[in-house]
Amino acid sequence: MSLIIPQTNLLDELYIHKYNSTNKMRQIMSLTEQTELTEQTEQNKGLIKTTSSSQPSKEALITLFSQMLSSLNMKTDENDIKDIINKVSQDAKLDKQASIRQGRERKDDIKIVSKTIKDSHYQIDISKDIIKQKGKEVFMVSCYAKDAYLGRYLIKRNFFYTTDREKFANDAYDEILTKVSSIKDRYYNEIIDVSGIFTQIKQVLDGVISEIKIEEDSLGTNISR
Repeated sequence: MSLIIPQTNLLDELYIHKYNSTNKMRQIMSLTEQTELTEQTEQNKGLIKTTSSSQPSKEALITLFSQMLSSLNMKTDENDIKDIINKVSQDAKLDKQASIRQGRERKDDIKIVSKTIKDSHYQIDISKDIIKQKGKEVFMVSCYAKDAYLGRYLIKRNFFYTTDREKFANDAYDEILTKVSSIKDRYYNEIIDVSGIFTQIKQVLDGVISEIKIEEDSLGTNISR
């Protein structure tokens, strides 16, 4: 006799994806702590470096930072990685009233119910989360788009913002929410067909600017409907 597991007891794949992305960012934040310690050590030594020092140079850690981004499938549009490291390593200093007004953590989901039996339903989850690490904070704005027919997320995007750029995190969130809602309306008004939904969502996300990105799209499928 097969065991039937109630749907309410299943772990939502969305939380696994977000957990993995959060852990990637925490690895980056941990590396910036090493860079910060190295900088302090160099300052204490009067910027005198010796080959016998066991402490790695800041330049070496910057190179390691860039390599880690690549290995974690992350990238930055910033030209100066030093600036990213310095901003990520800063302690969180936030205006509490501004944070209350803006809403620090946010979440919306958009469901697109298919108009025909042969087409799938779609779920797009948009969120803004706070990643914390030893007194430091980074904002993560995420957009995950799931094809219910395939049962998996075909678009997984995460955008990261340092504490001094919370306004940009909120702007990105609002932009994604507004434009994805518009795609839903265009589908129901028969301006676009079902094949254009994910393509247009991807185009929207390609235009979002952030300090560090994770892109894990997998739009291709061999399934015929």
